[in-house]
Formats: sequence, structure tokens, C-alpha cells
Amino acid sequence: MAYTIVNSYIPTSLHPLKAPYTMVPEYITIHNTYNDATAANEIAYMTRNTTVVGYHVAIDDKQAIQAIPFNRNAFHAGDGGKGNGNRKSIGIEICYSKSGGPKYIAAEENTVEYVAHVLKQYGWGIDRVKWHRDWSGKKCPHRIIDEGRTQSVKDRIAERLAELSNPLQQIAEDEREVDEMAEQLPQTQKDDMRALLKRAHNEKVFSVDHTSKVDTMTRGQATDLLISYVARTK
Repeated sequence: MAYTIVNSYIPTSLHPLKAPYTMVPEYITIHNTYNDATAANEIAYMTRNTTVVGYHVAIDDKQAIQAIPFNRNAFHAGDGGKGNGNRKSIGIEICYSKSGGPKYIAAEENTVEYVAHVLKQYGWGIDRVKWHRDWSGKKCPHRIIDEGRTQSVKDRIAERLAELSNPLQQIAEDEREVDEMAEQLPQTQKDDMRALLKRAHNEKVFSVDHTSKVDTMTRGQATDLLISYVARTK
């Protein structure tokens, strides 16, 4: 999944309340927000409320927004003022967990990618990934627990970490993706693309009729046209 990393740190004036201790992180703790707010709205609410509760990063289907630096603690794990969850772990909230659906699926996939990169950054293994439940017993991340996917989500993170840690494998995958983008479309996709381009021309989304190009069109060229079509019909 594609997402944007955004640094939107809380004011240092809030550190005494939200992030009072320096921290050398040792773990990553994953949460579900239990609502349907965006990452930006989650961060905004955390910043303006007057409780000590906080976390480091909120992730939705489009953004991973960091609000507290990883060298400061955050009270997100429910294990007290001296607990390892609150004092030694990076707290990450996955958005849209209340209702689930496509946005939540995308947010979770972005979290898998983000957590794998943080693990690689610190030279950690999957054993450093914890659930909120591990620290305090709270049923969080609720959706992952309710759906019985605690192990499968960790497996996905571990698999992505292995890919990031093996640059030769990553290069091979990148080359394979490039090769696939150079392939011509199969016949059924040609038919679909021809119909879409015809409609786009008739509706004046495209000023040029591109249907004559479909027979020799590559996946990459088709993708470029689809991106343009989506952008112009928003």
C-alpha cells in the first residue's frame, strides 16, 4: 500500500503531560483506535485533550502521522508510570477499526509496512512487536483479536521485514514488477480498457480517443491512463 509519512509533533510544551520521560525504545506496541476517525483527527484530538494518554504514531489508509518522537515516552499501554509498555515502547494506533471495511484493511496493511521498516531501522526482530493486551490485559487491538488474527498479522510483519532485510530479493521483486509493467494486456483487459477509454472520450474526460492504442498497450501504459482518468473524474 502507498502511504505518506507525516511528522506532526505535539508542542514541546505538552511534553510534561504527554511525553515526560526520555526513552530508548525497546518495543513496538500496536493498538486499534476503536473509532473511525482519520489519523489526522486522531492526532488532533490527542494533542488538544488534557489527559496524559498519548501514542507516537497514528496510521490510516493514506498517512502515517507521528506526533511524539521515538526518544520520548507516551502513556498508551496501560501498565503504569514505570511499565515497559509506557516507558519503553513505541505506540502505534491503527485507524478505522470500529467499523472495519476497506479503509481499515488499507490502514492495517500500511501499519504492517510501517512497523517492518521501524523494526529494520532499529535492527529488531518480530519478538519486539507487542499488542496493547500484552502489557495491561486490555482487549486491544480489538479487531485483530476479535478476528483471531494476532499471529497472522505478526507473520505478515515478519515476512515484510525479511524482504526489507534481503536487498537482493527486493531487487529481484522490483525487476519482476518492471517486467510485468512492460507486458501487453491480456485480451479481457484490452476489452475493458477499450470500453473505458471510449467512454472517457465520449464524456470528454480525454480530448483524444486512445482506443486505437489498446492492442499494443502495455500494463504500464494502461496504468498511466487509468491514473489520469481517476484524477480527472474526482
